[in-house]
Amino acid sequence: MLKKDSSKRIIPLYIGKAETVGKNGNLSENLKNLASRKDKFARWGDNYQYHIGDLSAATCGHAEDKIQKKYKDWSNVIFEHSPVNQPKLRKDIFFWAKAWDRNDIGIWEEFGPTRLTFLEYLLIGVASNTFGKELLNGEGVNR
Repeated sequence: MLKKDSSKRIIPLYIGKAETVGKNGNLSENLKNLASRKDKFARWGDNYQYHIGDLSAATCGHAEDKIQKKYKDWSNVIFEHSPVNQPKLRKDIFFWAKAWDRNDIGIWEEFGPTRLTFLEYLLIGVASNTFGKELLNGEGVNR
């Protein structure tokens, strides 16, 4: 998830991944039927325990037991006010995703093909050094 500054420079807000293989060893439930299901959608689904659902809960003021602090923080960064019934973005928010192949090369060519889990932590570490408090990731961040 990202925004752009006035110079159209990309400012990362959140870096994450969805694993291909689920807990049962089969295709992850987060990736099944992406074209037709909105409830999980590669971890960005609109259910509770998924990014859009939990961000909505924090932004629109759902029951307190459904709201996680992480998403209150996200809401305060992304929206002008919360909780509200009709939230208004502070800036346009964009999403970028890529289906990662085990042979893809990450941000350092010297490492060669990069496992997605390792790449996620590399990207979070670099982004947290470069963009400091803008990055909403909690785990793997240099604070």
